[in-house]
Amino acid sequence: MGAFRRSSLLIAGSIVGMAALFVGCTDSPNGADAKRPQEARSVEVRPSGFPIVDAPITLHMMAARFIAHGEWKDMLVFKEYEAKTHVHVEWDTVPDNLFKEKRNIVLAGDHLPDAFYRAKLTASDEVNYGTQGVFIPLNGLIDRYGPNIKAMFAQYPEVKRSITAPDGNIYTLPQIANYLAPRINQKPWINKKWLDALHLPMPTTTDEYYRVLKAFKERDPNGNGLADEIPWSGTKDLTIWTGLRGAWGLGTTGGQSKNFDLDPTGQVRFYPADPRYKELLEYMAKLFKEGLIDREVFTADSAQFELKGRQGLVGSLHSNNATGVGPEHFADYVGMPALQGPHGDRLYSQVLPPLQVQGTFAITKANPYPGATIRWVDYFYSEEGSKFFRMGIEGQTYDVMPDGTIQYKDGISHNPQGLSFDQAVGRFSPWPGGGLPHMIFEKYDKTPNSLPSTLAAAELLKPYIPKEIWPNFLFTAAEQDQVNALQTDINTYVGEMRVKFITGAAPFSAWDDYVDTLRNMGVADLTNIYKAAYTRYKQG
Repeated sequence: MGAFRRSSLLIAGSIVGMAALFVGCTDSPNGADAKRPQEARSVEVRPSGFPIVDAPITLHMMAARFIAHGEWKDMLVFKEYEAKTHVHVEWDTVPDNLFKEKRNIVLAGDHLPDAFYRAKLTASDEVNYGTQGVFIPLNGLIDRYGPNIKAMFAQYPEVKRSITAPDGNIYTLPQIANYLAPRINQKPWINKKWLDALHLPMPTTTDEYYRVLKAFKERDPNGNGLADEIPWSGTKDLTIWTGLRGAWGLGTTGGQSKNFDLDPTGQVRFYPADPRYKELLEYMAKLFKEGLIDREVFTADSAQFELKGRQGLVGSLHSNNATGVGPEHFADYVGMPALQGPHGDRLYSQVLPPLQVQGTFAITKANPYPGATIRWVDYFYSEEGSKFFRMGIEGQTYDVMPDGTIQYKDGISHNPQGLSFDQAVGRFSPWPGGGLPHMIFEKYDKTPNSLPSTLAAAELLKPYIPKEIWPNFLFTAAEQDQVNALQTDINTYVGEMRVKFITGAAPFSAWDDYVDTLRNMGVADLTNIYKAAYTRYKQG
């Protein structure tokens, strides 16, 4: 037990310590004595149930605050949870746009919080600060105090593999989605009202999709007598290319690992240099040249896109859900099936693993109560804890309907003070904005991800998603140094050339030069690193 690492404290209270062996385990200070001497004491951590500890303790956590959040210290969920657990959290919250900079300053200093929550840690951060000893390994703590996290690992063994660093340690915890809809994060949508107006069938191939988009442009489906229709629109994320790549057999391992997948022989591949990728760009260049892709897409933000949707101008899009077109036309859109490409491929590749967000929570070496801290966060990976975290308290923030479903109270879903849904929820829980250590269950997810149209769109794509979906791989320190030196420049070049090929700024006669440039930038070395990481991942 962790208590035996502090034998000097337990010798002084040996009778209490021996009793604790039979009723629970103890947390002991591990370096925070000088920082908070009043808290540097051994506490009993109960293995299950509430409260978590025998006497109240305080933890200090640093967190990223989403713009819709209220004051964290006033959130009903945390106040109620403190009463249940005897764990008080002092929050140091920093706005999202400033958080990473301040977090990194704190990580480089001598005054660490006990934990980082909604931590926004990259795979590189996890390995870097874990191997330096700034973050403590969580493996043993999870085994002893994390029954819900262990159950999640049993349900999703790929999650445990994906958050285990090359040294065998787990340093951070993720956000998990246990249903498919939020994991297919760029679903294809099409204006069914326009299809019906033009007596067009639902497209099922890339050729049919082209013909539908062309009809949308030329045949006035919105019926206003103007040539104002935009066959496909979106934002500068250019989600159409990731939505279409599976029809060319690309992205065979899902949407998390940028530019890498497995080729038809099962080998790790850098697919932006593959001839099939060139064919995809040629198809998109044809769409762009003929005005079937929004000309403003390379600079548009979500507000500009929504304005076009609300005006009834958009024929097709790729997005988590169809709410971006605005309430006026939302009901006109339905999910589109995975399209079959020119070589017979029918894959929808823009799918994330159950691990939606990596690096959401880490415990630092300054934490005097690591066992209690894991027990505190572990609850939110259970169904009961997720319901509490997402929905709050019955009668105060939600009601149970006659059919057994639960719904937010009207003051939240239709706030009388004019607060948005995220703002209303963000007064009692921090989940709006995402990236939190918990598991999301469909029946407690009241975002547009659980709308009937979104669930139906996900079911339509389900038969065509990849069988193996990669996470973000964790690299060794030496590998990460190479990745840092190679990947940013390569990804930037690929992104720039993608736009140039699609818009015609670069002719396809320059394709071989593009591939040669990638070769000279070190794509082979980067691919070898991914091969090594994939081998470790498969070995578990």
